[in-house]
Amino acid sequence: MASKGMIAAIVIVIIGVAGAGAYLIMFNPFGPQPNPYTVAIVFATGGLGDKSFNDGCYNGAVEASQEFGIQFTYSEPAAITDYEGYIRGYAEHTQYIEPFDLIISVGFDQADALMEVAADFPDQKFAIVDMYIDPTNYSNVASLLFNEHEGSALVGAIAGLMTTTDSIGFVGGMDIPLIHKFAAGYVWGANYTNPGINYQVAYTGSWVDTAAGKSLADGMYSAGVDIIFAAAGRSGLGVFDSAKENNATSSYPLWVIGVDSPQMYLGCADPDNPEPPTVGLTSMLKRVDVAVHDIIEDVVEDTFSGGVNLFTLANGGLDYEINTDLLTLPTSVINAVEDLKAAIIAGTVTVPDSIYWS
Repeated sequence: MASKGMIAAIVIVIIGVAGAGAYLIMFNPFGPQPNPYTVAIVFATGGLGDKSFNDGCYNGAVEASQEFGIQFTYSEPAAITDYEGYIRGYAEHTQYIEPFDLIISVGFDQADALMEVAADFPDQKFAIVDMYIDPTNYSNVASLLFNEHEGSALVGAIAGLMTTTDSIGFVGGMDIPLIHKFAAGYVWGANYTNPGINYQVAYTGSWVDTAAGKSLADGMYSAGVDIIFAAAGRSGLGVFDSAKENNATSSYPLWVIGVDSPQMYLGCADPDNPEPPTVGLTSMLKRVDVAVHDIIEDVVEDTFSGGVNLFTLANGGLDYEINTDLLTLPTSVINAVEDLKAAIIAGTVTVPDSIYWS
């Protein structure tokens, strides 16, 4: 006689079909289940709540979920060494019968882990934000890349026109080529509208160290910098804290330029209920939300292909924030930036994508 445990573990469903008798479907609730998710996402270290990069990717997935009726799941690794385990776990989908239609890695530092897994699962579709994976060897991986230097040039141009002290700053996360693109475009743009402007560049060495971001910003503001572009993930939140604090005693306005997502609201006294004034001058909009939404759309519409998907000023993948509810920039500044934007798109000016000073 079967034990009660065995009987409970097997559910027999009888489905009657007219003229064809009955089918017996045996379902084990303790084995793999149907996969309720279409997409799995492995976020960058720092996780959700960074108000910029990870949150932007999450928002893109939410938009795709609402538009296409798909569901997604995600993981928030604490360390780089955790990446491969999460990616491989999704690729193996041992708890689900069906595989995921798409697995998205968020961040350049997932490249090595992704390549290890993608080689083992050639039929699984993958995408990675912010890193190039050679499609010759990994035809199942889409690389979602951005011309960050183009968008950074626009906010640099604003800084060059809005500075009171003719001294600007840049606080980056890691001292790596990807963040150099932000710094190079920003400094170039500031020099474009304010030739010979002074500038300082520093890095927190972390995506999550808000104290380091604040400390670097404190030093820059005390040295006469009045506008800082923060491209440092969660660490950049410390720059906003510094600007708010130092503005209380400064004889001239101190500003922050946000990154990735609209961040001007973070410069308000109460970001949860943003009202002017704000120390947020603008933000460089890197539309990671658009990138994630679009690659999910490609999978839904069966148009996915490996290789590079490049997001630029020309195709709306980059821009700068205007929020007249919080701050109105002078018309002359907007006109100058729009002229520069048109010139970049037309190719009549070229923005450097790496550090060009010694």
